[in-house]
Amino acid sequence: MSLGLAAAQAPVKVSFWHSMGGVNGEAVDRMVKAYNASQNACTVEATYVGSYDDGLTKLQAALRGKNPPHIQQIYDIGLQAMAESGQIIPASDLARQDRYDLSGILFPLARYYNLDGKYYGIPFNASTAELYYNVDALKAAGFTRPPKTFEEFVDYARKLTKKDANGNVIQYGATIRVYGWFIEQLIYNQGGYVVNNDNGRTKRATAVTYNGPEGVRAVKWIVDMTREGLMPNVGRDGAAQRQAFTSGKAAMFVESTATLGAVQREVGGRFQFKTAPLPRPAGTKGGTAIGGAALYVFKGHPDNETRCAWDFIKYAISPKVQFEWHKATGYYPVSRAALELPETKAYWKENPNAKTPVDIILSSPPTKSSQGAVAGVMPQIRQHIEEAMELAIAGKASVEEALNQAAQKSNEAIARYNAAVR
Repeated sequence: MSLGLAAAQAPVKVSFWHSMGGVNGEAVDRMVKAYNASQNACTVEATYVGSYDDGLTKLQAALRGKNPPHIQQIYDIGLQAMAESGQIIPASDLARQDRYDLSGILFPLARYYNLDGKYYGIPFNASTAELYYNVDALKAAGFTRPPKTFEEFVDYARKLTKKDANGNVIQYGATIRVYGWFIEQLIYNQGGYVVNNDNGRTKRATAVTYNGPEGVRAVKWIVDMTREGLMPNVGRDGAAQRQAFTSGKAAMFVESTATLGAVQREVGGRFQFKTAPLPRPAGTKGGTAIGGAALYVFKGHPDNETRCAWDFIKYAISPKVQFEWHKATGYYPVSRAALELPETKAYWKENPNAKTPVDIILSSPPTKSSQGAVAGVMPQIRQHIEEAMELAIAGKASVEEALNQAAQKSNEAIARYNAAVR
């Protein structure tokens, strides 16, 4: 199939399913509108399909009906399942046919998304977990820098938590929602693994390891602070967590860099906030894995439609488009060329919070731990971790008991998946 693109009498229509809502969804709409205006051969129709998990559910139904989208944004942990699905056209194949050079993709993204030496999807929105903190609140409590360790974080949270005369909390020290991705990142920054066989990077994962010492420390840290009343229990609700911070109800929170745009809008200059690397237990060393999602092209469409799908992806990851995406959302650019644009460097000078995730990911030691976990059932694994956190926060099991129960379910899911694909 030739990937040359020629103008047609009527533009070729291409469907693009994505999971960007709110501020980030508005940025997707602007990107798609600009692409459609940039040429007259293709028209991309973007559809918001809910969360990443919701999007996967809709994709499975579409595949059963033999009517998949041309392009879908699928989160990082969908990598192995997508690669082994037999339903996608590997992006490396599309790039090779088009003589398109993928070597400029940032190394941390390249080493995450390269499986068996091949890109199956193209990194599109790149993120990392980071700490957001209210500079004014910390200053009022006597702190001049963010906490760097778990132990410091707890100390800060205790001093930042304030109550009125009736014992009602008027300011929490922090808020950290129940989210498996955070636990994965907190395991990596201790040098640990989520699954065996070096995070599934040296050979196929056959069991989880998140119930080891690093995972127990990470979950216990969050559970203990929640049960002590230093953090509100917002469950899995990301919007509630962010609102607690932007309203001034919580002085610190952990979230993706992709939340930066929404935080800036909601804080609206009412207080100063900054971003920083996640804390880790004192004495531990590790790195940070990437987060975010990639764009996958699905089989079964006419060649001219596949050509348009690939053309849009090239547009979406081009340096200046990625710079605009970075400014609007907080996701960092996926290519070295975008980082080196003069406008990117000028933007960072005025907005140092936007540069924090780039510094974090580029300074991360390139270990198998920080490469990130690969397993066909990573979405289920993440759910199991979250169920364990909820169990422990509710006091229905110790952290160790909850994680061991979750690990048993994860190991059964891995065994079923591996048996199905072999």
